[in-house]
Amino acid sequence: MKPTERQKELYKKLAPIIGIEPKVIKYGDDTGENAIFIMECPDPTDNDVIFYSTIGLSDYSVGDRKYELMIAGYSADNKTGNILSTSAFFCIKDNWKVSHGTVFETLVEMYYKDSEMKHIFFTSPYLWEDKLEDFEVQNENIFFLLGIAISDAELEFQKKNGSEALEDLFEEKEIDIFDVNRKSIL
Repeated sequence: MKPTERQKELYKKLAPIIGIEPKVIKYGDDTGENAIFIMECPDPTDNDVIFYSTIGLSDYSVGDRKYELMIAGYSADNKTGNILSTSAFFCIKDNWKVSHGTVFETLVEMYYKDSEMKHIFFTSPYLWEDKLEDFEVQNENIFFLLGIAISDAELEFQKKNGSEALEDLFEEKEIDIFDVNRKSIL
């Protein structure tokens, strides 16, 4: 599988927005039948943080929109790219719908069994929000979502109080969204 012209254009527009020294890695699923490209970029202000983005999920319609997924993690947590690629494969292969406020349950637990963080919560990519508004590739709008690892208790809070309340709580408690092994705030 080689990148399409559309995927190359997406990469060229996105890379300077999210980090420095970008590289693209092809991730395959367990069957070897499907693959997704993941761009990795070190944070220009903190070498211990890596930003990740799918390159090509937007080739598939997820509901009525074209999405690319993003996640960030510490470089020591070497399975962050796997979490993101697995999220993309659930969308591509299993038709999972993703949008603001969606949670992919037990996804973190697949890779970090001992972490309090178990799930991925998708929200707006506020780290780059102003730069990703009105993002287009080949005259198609691309929407971005940022995945954040959450605990069972945080998931229950989100189900009971809504996504906005969870986001407000994260902001109030100043959680470290890069730490897949952080302690739950609830």
